[in-house]
Amino acid sequence: MKLGKVAGVYFHINPALLLLCIVYGYLGLIGEVLVIIAALIIHEIAHIISGIMLGIKIAEVELLPFGGQVRIEDFTGIEPEKEIYLALAGPVISFSVALLFYFLYSGSLNKNLHLFININFFLGFFNLFPALPLDGGRVLRAVLSRTVGFKKATRRAAFIGEFIAVGIFACGVYRAYLGFEGFNLIIIGILLFWAARREEKFLAYSFMRFLINKKGELSRSGFLSCRPVVCRPDTPVKNILNDARPVYYMLVVVVDENHRIIGMHTEAELVECLLEKGPGATVMDC
Repeated sequence: MKLGKVAGVYFHINPALLLLCIVYGYLGLIGEVLVIIAALIIHEIAHIISGIMLGIKIAEVELLPFGGQVRIEDFTGIEPEKEIYLALAGPVISFSVALLFYFLYSGSLNKNLHLFININFFLGFFNLFPALPLDGGRVLRAVLSRTVGFKKATRRAAFIGEFIAVGIFACGVYRAYLGFEGFNLIIIGILLFWAARREEKFLAYSFMRFLINKKGELSRSGFLSCRPVVCRPDTPVKNILNDARPVYYMLVVVVDENHRIIGMHTEAELVECLLEKGPGATVMDC
């Protein structure tokens, strides 16, 4: 369900979160639903603002019960330093809002205000877990991508997310078995597992979408204009791909310091290299 557009970024609400909102509304808890949605939007707006400050183009945000998933327009990934700042912006704002309202209105008897404080504390704390798609998982991926590459780092952080999701789901089932409230934990566990699996597959999907778009354009026109690019072996792959366009096919000619040709790469090879080696990959790594 599409909520609207904020700062040029589309907000979507996940169907499972929408179902939870409907259930809460049916139980007469409309105020609680609005409080939860407000806390989620504040958390994600922090990511959007930090993305604008870092020069990162965010395409859309999908709201989930534990936060949201940010989709950036650049499918090749973010520089590790930028991803760390982008990821930490959400928890920092959630904690800040919770502390601000706690000290200003701690004596208030308004239950929705107390819920707002608790939800922001929960979002800040839960999202620091080192597991994708949580913000802590993005920090972990940024750190790991320096040594094992973006693709493997994503896979490892997503696996931790799946592991934590199974634990949350099991805890919810156990609480429900004992007669306590465990429905929310069960839903969060299922959604976290699903989101972690989707995060792991997103890179491969983006790569295939990139290639399919190029192949589709080639099939429609029968040919694509070729744009040759000459570079040195130590040129960052990301810098070259930032100049890629769907209307032409890029061939990268690699030359040494004496301007002798020592290799040639296609766009597809460069993208695959970037996903394997990470945002710091150079043409030499291919």
